[in-house]
Amino acid sequence: MTTSKDIEIAERAGRKRARMASALAFLFLLQQAVFMVSPPSHLARTVDHVKVGAWVFLSAILLTFLWTGGMWRYRGAVRALLNDDAVRANRADAMSLGFMVAMVVALLLYVLARIVEVGLHEAIHLIVSSGIVAALLRFGFLERRGFD
Repeated sequence: MTTSKDIEIAERAGRKRARMASALAFLFLLQQAVFMVSPPSHLARTVDHVKVGAWVFLSAILLTFLWTGGMWRYRGAVRALLNDDAVRANRADAMSLGFMVAMVVALLLYVLARIVEVGLHEAIHLIVSSGIVAALLRFGFLERRGFD
């Protein structure tokens, strides 16, 4: 049973999620900048393992957020309101764009690898990161547009 309080909570949480998606994309981009300025050199130091582990962990969390819509701390009735048809369509659209961006980056890296040497780890990092950032930005944009 959905109450008016659940609807109010879902409304506030939905607005928060829309802002959060864009903020997460920005924070993820900041992490990428730090990562690319000083890439791990063949994982020779412990800090390099931590850097890569942090990137993998954050990537997995962000992918899970995109896949499920996040907002895990709310109870079932509120989560159901937060995951309506429009939100599912927005997530599908965002993940579709993220996939396309990742594929374009992969193709560009394939061509670029003929000209300059591109390391496997760096290529994977760029492909995954670009897809996640594109999907998060798109999801945030679509969700904010839905509340305007």
